[in-house]
Amino acid sequence: MEHSTLPQVSLGLPVYNGQNFVAEAIRSILEQDFDDFELVITDNASTDRTADICQEFARLDRRIRYVRNERNLGAAANFNLAFTLSRGKYFKWCAHDDVLGAGFLTHCVRALDDDFRHVIAYPRLLGIDENGQPTQYVERVLPDLGGTSPALRFRVMVAAHGWDAAMFGLWRQDALVQTTLHEPYYGSDCALLAEMALLGTFVQAPDAILYSRDHPTRSVRLPSSERLAWQNPDGSAANAFELSRRVRHLVAIVYRHRRIVPLGRTLFHLLAWVLDPLLVARLFLEAVGVVSPQLRSKLRGAGLGALKRIHAVSDRSPG
Repeated sequence: MEHSTLPQVSLGLPVYNGQNFVAEAIRSILEQDFDDFELVITDNASTDRTADICQEFARLDRRIRYVRNERNLGAAANFNLAFTLSRGKYFKWCAHDDVLGAGFLTHCVRALDDDFRHVIAYPRLLGIDENGQPTQYVERVLPDLGGTSPALRFRVMVAAHGWDAAMFGLWRQDALVQTTLHEPYYGSDCALLAEMALLGTFVQAPDAILYSRDHPTRSVRLPSSERLAWQNPDGSAANAFELSRRVRHLVAIVYRHRRIVPLGRTLFHLLAWVLDPLLVARLFLEAVGVVSPQLRSKLRGAGLGALKRIHAVSDRSPG
């Protein structure tokens, strides 16, 4: 089928050393029952066979554009590049290790077409293992926020600490372009989802399925220093400052969109979130790490030990 106009959907697939799974991810995109899309692959200077695999798919299907970075920009910049190069009315980030159900795009496009207030259509997210076999994991579904205010949607998403189904759902391009996009720290996606919640509502497309793969090299399983190097190769490996950077990012977001929601409301919700005792403790540890990374590690280890003892006592308590 020839497309004389811009594609309705753009899919951005940022990848680094993804030879184990990227072919399966691409095949699941090409096998969609929705045809009007482009696939933009941004290869972050992979050193394995990723380039060969992606270039072969691009040679066989004109809907694919393969772009290779001269150096590793970090995951944040590479994710943003995939969006910057896209041309569609709707946009989706694709993980190189995930698999889309055949009707994913059809159902998500329909959900966004049906209501202009929706800025993200998200699927049901089911787990698979490294061999592609189903696991018992089913991601939670957040409450319906369709009739709520932007300030309340922001509060819910800030407290959610991330949500893969929405992160890898289908986004409205004209809303996403108004955002800060990804910043170079691990957890930036949490702030970006909160920002999108200020701009519109999220809707579930229950018949759209995303299979999320769990495997040993998945970013969420890496230690914080390695996660920072994945997001930003030029960052400090000694102290990732993940939480404090997210707080600063969220403050920048609420200021950026102060015409949508008055600063007082969003800052109130942000402060209520930050004052959670566990978050206060994390911020304290990050501050200690500026002076003494060794002391930070000792305090963190002591805190984890105390939590384990508390859980052990509670597990032995009669129910």
